[in-house]
Amino acid sequence: MRLGNKGRGLLALVTFLGCASAPRFSEMDADTLFQYATEKLDAHKWDDASRALDQFVFQFPTDERYQEARYRLGEAHFGKGEYLIAASEFVRLASDFPAGPWAERARFEVCDSYFRLSPKPQLDQEYTDMAIDQCQAVLAYYPAGEHADSVRTMVATLQNKLATKELEAGQHYFKRGAYDSAIIYYDKVLASYPSSPAAPKALFGLYRSYEEIGWTEEASQTRERLLRDFPESDEARRVQSGSAVAPS
Repeated sequence: MRLGNKGRGLLALVTFLGCASAPRFSEMDADTLFQYATEKLDAHKWDDASRALDQFVFQFPTDERYQEARYRLGEAHFGKGEYLIAASEFVRLASDFPAGPWAERARFEVCDSYFRLSPKPQLDQEYTDMAIDQCQAVLAYYPAGEHADSVRTMVATLQNKLATKELEAGQHYFKRGAYDSAIIYYDKVLASYPSSPAAPKALFGLYRSYEEIGWTEEASQTRERLLRDFPESDEARRVQSGSAVAPS
């Protein structure tokens, strides 16, 4: 069947649009493909970027931008919120090229990926534990690295989340009069996270638990520890003013 001018123009347009929406990455040279991927990454077109970078990594393993392309592939998955996949990409990059120019950033991104997966304190904290392990690994590899301060802040945040979970368990048992169980959880906070914001709250809860079960000597010692270690805390002011009621 022969097409008129109008028909041929419509067919050309459809063909062009089809090509534009599904670019043939395998037909692009390294420069064109990398530029395309970078532009999509900058525009937060994560799916387009990840597909292009996958192709680049597969097709041009000897290109000088190969390590960067693998790092950018992790970024694309991170941008999509696929933190486990992103972490996997970053781990492999850092393991394959431990002395490469992208290794330090890749290890930091593993830490950050698991940090993003860490849930609220009330939920299971498996990812929080994994995040702490990964972030501490960054500090072990690069104690004075460019991300060290950020990583230390992230570790403190994660540890406080674990401390908060233990603290909330202690408060749960205190409110139900299960003071022996409350003491166990308050002690966990103080043993594992003595410098966390949860620590003065745990000391206060421990003090009140001892009072409730009549352990006056332990209560007095805990009160003194609270006033000594956290004199500016709200909990210290409460025991000093005599308004020490149930932990909150």
